[in-house]
Amino acid sequence: MSVQTHAQAGAGAGITPAQRKSIVAACIGNFIEWYEFVLYGYFASTIAKLFFPAGDPTAALLLTFALFGVSFVVRPLGGVVFGYIGDRYGRRSALSAIILLISLGTALMALVPPYASIGVAAPVLILVLRLAQGLSAGGEWTGAVAYVIETAPAGRRAYYGSWQTITIVLGMMVASLSALLFTEVLSPAALESWGWRVPFLIALPLGLIGLYMRLRLDETPEFAQVAASGEHERAPLRATLRHDWRSILRIAALVCSPTMCTYVLLVYGPTFLATELKVPAAQAKLAGFAAMVVMMVLTVVFARLCDRVGRKPFLIAGAIWVLVTAPLGFLLLHRLSFGFLVAGLALVVIGEALMLAPQPAIFAELFPTARRYSGVGIGYNIGVVLFGGAGPLVATAIVEATQSTYAPAGYLACGALISLIAAICTPETLRRDRTFTSS
Repeated sequence: MSVQTHAQAGAGAGITPAQRKSIVAACIGNFIEWYEFVLYGYFASTIAKLFFPAGDPTAALLLTFALFGVSFVVRPLGGVVFGYIGDRYGRRSALSAIILLISLGTALMALVPPYASIGVAAPVLILVLRLAQGLSAGGEWTGAVAYVIETAPAGRRAYYGSWQTITIVLGMMVASLSALLFTEVLSPAALESWGWRVPFLIALPLGLIGLYMRLRLDETPEFAQVAASGEHERAPLRATLRHDWRSILRIAALVCSPTMCTYVLLVYGPTFLATELKVPAAQAKLAGFAAMVVMMVLTVVFARLCDRVGRKPFLIAGAIWVLVTAPLGFLLLHRLSFGFLVAGLALVVIGEALMLAPQPAIFAELFPTARRYSGVGIGYNIGVVLFGGAGPLVATAIVEATQSTYAPAGYLACGALISLIAAICTPETLRRDRTFTSS
């Protein structure tokens, strides 16, 4: 079936069993990837004690989040490498290699001895494994987005694409629950000795399940057509930079606000609440968990609307929402009761959900099939490196520098302004034909 015929068929029919199976497999792999990737952030306090010299807890925590940020630095490289594989040889090959790399990197992290046993080799090994995680994360979301959007039926790209965001949130939620469970059930000594390692070791069997599912995937009809016609790019990176640099810059800026919200509020947030506002660790983690539920539900709702009214209005509305509510959200957090903690986080992530809902669809629709994996990978990962991976480190540093626990709100507002400008400059893609061409 030709791409055009496939598109026309999809426009008049619902999702087929084969499409559903493929989308589920891609999304499950995305869930596994992000469960494993963010565990490090949720166990940051424990890792700081075990793998960095004792003496200054704040310095140790800063170093821990610095390694969290360093793993993001290599994400554009992962986007380039896996983008080349995905655009040149197929989405399935890239996605299968990614899930294996992240699982091995995460499981091996659980086996690293502490600083007290092997000295400086401990943080060095953690660094190497975080770099491996960063490489795989650089290709995961973008590759899975390309796969899902190219597989989804016409007129429902935003909805099915939103499940890539949902599985990220689900992975973070499971990682958060794992951290909460082990923190509450085990004594501090047991947690530091062996308990924190168990969720990391679980990564290996999860990764094998994900690998099995992805090896059974078929290529998307769009990519198969491009490959069969010989129209795929021999140098996807060079072609993307030459033809699509404006779209790359738009994506990097659009990613700014939602990725800052994710890593400052939902990853760094529990640590911030516990260390800076002295909220009990269990309450801090539960508040973050509740905010994730709010974001997950709203993202699906907003994505359905995106397929009807367009992508651009949600990008603009979400950025404005975060710009206005970030200070209000932090004001609520400082009330310290559990209800206000949830309300403060949830208030801001409503705006994040507005921006996340259309992102997979509009990002994919900005690029042709032959350059989609590379183009989305470069733009998305540049944005995440600049505004996401640095988020916990910058938030910790500005609180320390200003001695104000309200300072991260200004940081989030600046990110929202950047994304707002980008959203205004981004074309609406809803009316573009489902047929993705290679040029």
